[in-house]
Amino acid sequence: MTPAAGLLERFTARLDSLAPSGTPLVAAVSGGADSVAAALLLRAAERPFVVAHFDHRLRAGSGEDAAFVETLSESLGAPFRLGGADVARVAEAKGWNLEDAARRLRYAFLHRVLRESGGGVIVVAHTADDQAETFLLQLLRGAAFPAGMAARRGAVARPLLTERREALRDYLREASQPWRDDPTNLDLSRNRAWLRHEVIPALEARFVGVSGRLAHTAGELAAAREALEAEASRRFGGGESLDAAALAAAPAAVLRVGLAARLRALGVPASARLVSALEDAVLRSARMGTSAPPWRRDVGRGVTATVAYGRFSLGRAPEGAPDPTAVRVTSAEQLPVGVSPSVLEGHPDLVLRRRLAGDRIRLPFGSKLVSDLLIDRKVPRSDRDGLTVLAEGNEVLWVEGVAAAVGVASPGVASPGVASPGVASPGGASPSGESPSGASPSAAARSSGLARRQGEASPLGTDEHFMGLALAEARLALSSGEVPVGAVVVVDGKVVAAAHNQSESESDPTAHAEVLALRAAAKAVGDWRLEGATLYVTLEPCPMCLGATLQTHAAGLVYGATNVREGALGGVVDLAAAGWKRVPVVRGGVRAAEAAALLKRAFAAKRAASAAGATAAPVPPPEPGAGTHPSEEPQPDDSQQGGTK
Repeated sequence: MTPAAGLLERFTARLDSLAPSGTPLVAAVSGGADSVAAALLLRAAERPFVVAHFDHRLRAGSGEDAAFVETLSESLGAPFRLGGADVARVAEAKGWNLEDAARRLRYAFLHRVLRESGGGVIVVAHTADDQAETFLLQLLRGAAFPAGMAARRGAVARPLLTERREALRDYLREASQPWRDDPTNLDLSRNRAWLRHEVIPALEARFVGVSGRLAHTAGELAAAREALEAEASRRFGGGESLDAAALAAAPAAVLRVGLAARLRALGVPASARLVSALEDAVLRSARMGTSAPPWRRDVGRGVTATVAYGRFSLGRAPEGAPDPTAVRVTSAEQLPVGVSPSVLEGHPDLVLRRRLAGDRIRLPFGSKLVSDLLIDRKVPRSDRDGLTVLAEGNEVLWVEGVAAAVGVASPGVASPGVASPGVASPGGASPSGESPSGASPSAAARSSGLARRQGEASPLGTDEHFMGLALAEARLALSSGEVPVGAVVVVDGKVVAAAHNQSESESDPTAHAEVLALRAAAKAVGDWRLEGATLYVTLEPCPMCLGATLQTHAAGLVYGATNVREGALGGVVDLAAAGWKRVPVVRGGVRAAEAAALLKRAFAAKRAASAAGATAAPVPPPEPGAGTHPSEEPQPDDSQQGGTK
């Protein structure tokens, strides 16, 4: 059997497996060697087909390519369809890169021709060499599951995917069939051309046959991915909204493949980074349950990913479409923290949802469109649609991190949705319910809700209990000659780490109680991310310790005494009011008198030792509860941490 006959036999067998006899075929023919060979093979296989050519108009002479393909189609006895667009202009207008724009427009044209032809299959001439290049590009770009191109995906079939490029050129030479060479394929500024002409030849020089092995590996990985996708489909089904707990219960590979498949189905490139972000959001929702804040992200191509109220969804929401994450509010436990349960009496149809056109909120100075309020409060446009509102119809009672309607706040709560009673409100609202003029909720509050609402408030006294444990650590610091500051980290109601100041004993300026406790907690849970955790510390954190807390993604921070010398939460400056990515819920003043009494005792001993010309000895710790009467007011100069923590 000649090489040409062998090629035709393999091509016919693969084509029949991808598009059985009788299936209408549209051949994408650019005029290059590969697509011209595919057209000749289709004729030799006696399969009727339509020739479709798309002129990208990216270079002078592209019209000659179109004329060449039209002449070819006539010689083959195949109908010819011509399309084209100014790809560069479209790319600039749409903000797409040039290669992406060319691919989108070309395939849109091919599918249009396919529909006009009565359906069927689009035949494209990608080869094993193209497969190797694509696989490498996917690896380099960080695709979630690099596996090259599928032999058949949707209406697109690639019957030449196992053939080498040079074999097709040999076939054309034997048939005395010319082809067109596109000079842009030599432009090394384009990634594929660079791989084709520089990288792969260098690899071939050292690892002979590497292109074939790369293509083979891509095929094997594609088969593995297909099996995982089938398992994901079996486990999760095809609904638009999926249960986060069910997703989290699946093996990690099945979960990731399932998420990537849903992205690709909507035309969104499934990068490893994006899939990892979706996976993290799903696992967080499953782990935290009803206390998990809603999570939304624009993933591109007009698609939004949402993880909220235990459900994961991915899709395009048409203008005015119902919010798939909307939840009916029927009990006080479902209300945002700080919203009075009395609102349920006069509003039987409350829902937590995203904002809608026409939503209005009643503020002290009158009713206002929520859209206007967000503009006034300088909430970035990109964040507005991600905010949660509490509403009945178009009457809004609460806007996440921005404002609350008149009469909605629980007694003693300044800003519903910002924090529980007694919580400091970084960049928070005024007693009227609206944020201070010019203040905008932080990006973290808008996107994650951590600083604006908690799914489940801690029972009264819980903070006081855990602060008592932190105070016990502070007493240990006092007895060791350290500034008496203690901290504990709590996850799911359990203490996972405890520490106290050790700056003196370790000669380490960073050995603050908070930093040591956070380090220990990260080791205990096996993750530097302490999402869902609460840090309890007896003294308002300094900038270093607040920064460390922000880095852990902790959900809450509770402190005791105010730090008037180095406090980063209002003692000196309120750093939490800045636009950080994440801001924990903050509560200050918990058992503050006890914390201040320990500090006062330590600084008094230090002053006495200084006056006597001696080094301060460790101070025996007081009995728990001693010297903690609420009426005790520490002196400003010795009861605060200052710069000696």
